[in-house]
Amino acid sequence: MTESDLTNSESPQSDPPHQLLVSESPKPKAMNNRYVLIKIFYKAALIFLGYAISYMQWSFILLFVAAASLIWLENRDKSNVNKIKVKAAACSYTKQDLIRRIDEIPSWVKFPDRERAEWLNQVIEQVWPTVNTYVVKLFRTSIQTKIRRKYDSFQFESIDFGHSPPKIDGIKVYKGPATKDSIIVDFDVFYDGDCDINFSISGAEIGGIRDFQLSVEVRVVLKPLLPKVPIVGGIQVYFLNTPDIGFTLDGLSSIPGLSSVIRSKIEEMISKKIVFPNKITKRFSKSVAPAELKALEPAGVLRVHVFEAKDLMAKDITGKSDPYTILYVGAQERRTNVINQSLNPKWDYWCEFVIIDPMSQHLGFKMYDKDQVNEDDFLGSGEIDISTVIKGYRDQWIKLDNAKHGSIHLRFTWLSLSSDIGDLDAIREETQFLKVNTISRAVLVVYVDMATNLPEAKHLVKPHPYFVMAVGEHKHKSKVKKHTTDPAWEQGFVLLVPKPKEDSLQMTITDKTTGNVLTQMSYKISKLLDEPNLEVSKTELATDNEKSKVVISMQLRILTNKLFEVEEDEESDSDSEEFLSRQSSLDGSSIRSRSRNSSRNSPRRDLVDEIITPLSVAAATAKPPVFPTINANSAGEHRLGRLELSFNYNEPRQKLIITVHQLSNLPLKDPTDIPDPYVRLKMTSQGHTTGPTYRTRVIMDSCNPVYEETFEYLFSKSDAYEQTLLATVKTKKFLYNNTMGQVEVNLKYVNLSEPYKAWFDLCPKTS
Repeated sequence: MTESDLTNSESPQSDPPHQLLVSESPKPKAMNNRYVLIKIFYKAALIFLGYAISYMQWSFILLFVAAASLIWLENRDKSNVNKIKVKAAACSYTKQDLIRRIDEIPSWVKFPDRERAEWLNQVIEQVWPTVNTYVVKLFRTSIQTKIRRKYDSFQFESIDFGHSPPKIDGIKVYKGPATKDSIIVDFDVFYDGDCDINFSISGAEIGGIRDFQLSVEVRVVLKPLLPKVPIVGGIQVYFLNTPDIGFTLDGLSSIPGLSSVIRSKIEEMISKKIVFPNKITKRFSKSVAPAELKALEPAGVLRVHVFEAKDLMAKDITGKSDPYTILYVGAQERRTNVINQSLNPKWDYWCEFVIIDPMSQHLGFKMYDKDQVNEDDFLGSGEIDISTVIKGYRDQWIKLDNAKHGSIHLRFTWLSLSSDIGDLDAIREETQFLKVNTISRAVLVVYVDMATNLPEAKHLVKPHPYFVMAVGEHKHKSKVKKHTTDPAWEQGFVLLVPKPKEDSLQMTITDKTTGNVLTQMSYKISKLLDEPNLEVSKTELATDNEKSKVVISMQLRILTNKLFEVEEDEESDSDSEEFLSRQSSLDGSSIRSRSRNSSRNSPRRDLVDEIITPLSVAAATAKPPVFPTINANSAGEHRLGRLELSFNYNEPRQKLIITVHQLSNLPLKDPTDIPDPYVRLKMTSQGHTTGPTYRTRVIMDSCNPVYEETFEYLFSKSDAYEQTLLATVKTKKFLYNNTMGQVEVNLKYVNLSEPYKAWFDLCPKTS
């Protein structure tokens, strides 16, 4: 059952969940229209107030147009809120309820590894009034105090979280060797509350928050297990992915566009606190080292190639868009560059994410149209389970959700972690072959325990120290410790390392109050290659201040392309059940599970497996090039000379590399007018230009110029076979460019599975 099925069948009234099973007639269309008109007039009144105050000479018609546009901007986020409502309502459905709502349910639709734990929701319902009281006190004390640091007169006027408690669903307790010394529990939390919060500044009530919704997957880790009381040494709590949040603003705070800004700020604050790799930890026993709870334990790295997109929505008045894509896994976020004026952009952007649990986390992305003045327009979004990447689903066109049309081409590589230094040579060869400077060969897991004897910020004034740790462009910032020269940070980080034998770990400790640098440290990562198991524990490292030391633990892990071994779940009846955790938006359809045997045939397969398509099959069986091999000493069939070209397709990079080697035996009509030749390359398909136009340098006074220049075109292998290369040879003179001949190469006759180099006859321009 999909979320859309539940949304379509959900009653518009705020009835109890069990009443949702009874079909009700929808509200009359006239009532819906009346509601929309009321909102338009309400927003127009607010804008008119600003209009009257500023004495702007705008037409009244523009007020209503602006109001309708702003309402549309606000309503575009409501689909996310509806999803949360549907999930919260679905928590109360029994198996019989689900069967009644779906006429035919497949036999494989089972949830053997997830439990509803309805008894826990009953307990939460009983303790909710007490929890409500505690949270209200928390808002009126610590939260209000923190807000007043920026806004002195801020005050919560009334706080009520309502009678609807959060609901917990889909509880899973992990089993297996990986959980031998710990207890790992995942569960979903849905909150669709009837909260009512009002706040004021300088005694004037400025707004309020209504109808707060939250949907998030929580992980709780109890570790280590002890043979004595308290049995469990500590606890870790964190969100596996960024939560979905929705709410309604009232009063002045409901100014159009403000709610989306506030929502993004709330998500940012939550991500910094509790979304992986950030987490909340609590130690129950002093016998447990803090590093055991706070150090990060990554499972691997997900490498993503954002190749291209096609058929995007046009958001600019020119009928084009300026698209860019934001990708995220938990609190980790990456952003592509902006491609101006294109509905079919090609980014060729590479990025990497550190993954703690590939079977539970997912990769999300959002695409926007860049605007210089207004808010960036939304073009679509999507979500991919990382588990599907590990099982072989590594190259796919993904249909954009929440968009009328458009799709994006993503390619994935799962990289496991190894302590074998021999794997470093293999990953170095792969990165050199890709020729991408932003990808990594290793990860450095760092745990900073403390620093000692830091200098004072001022005379007799203790600093508020924090540190920034970096490897190349990858940086992490610690929390601030107040009034101390011996800060105990006890924080863990994971940094991507592009070149382990050359890069260094840089650490700068700064005073928060003055901004002065207290001390610095640099550590060559290559030293870890000589350490047992590529790691050091609680090592004191010297800084540029003779008295200051940093206590740190480090672990280097080499990235390897060996396939990830998926553990079998004893309670799972089939592999396909593991795809039921979340619905993927891959190409708008469900993902077909592959045979485990087929994904483990070889630990060293190609860098990226490709989805076999009819065109890619044709590539392997393409006919040999029909272009004849020409004698290098001849002037060609038309006596215009010859051009030597080579074609090489880089499959992992999805790039067609064309090299212009040389020209030979160009005609010389006048000994006093020797040509100054250059070559122009243009790629077309079905009469349309499909790539940039390149040109070589001009070589003066030569009939046999040698160029040896390389040019790259960004095409998937299937698209490359549909291209035609037009190479035009021209001579550049002072006032004109005279065409000397041209070559047209249809790539469907070229076997791009291997490098191809040949001479081509130059033909007349009209040929």
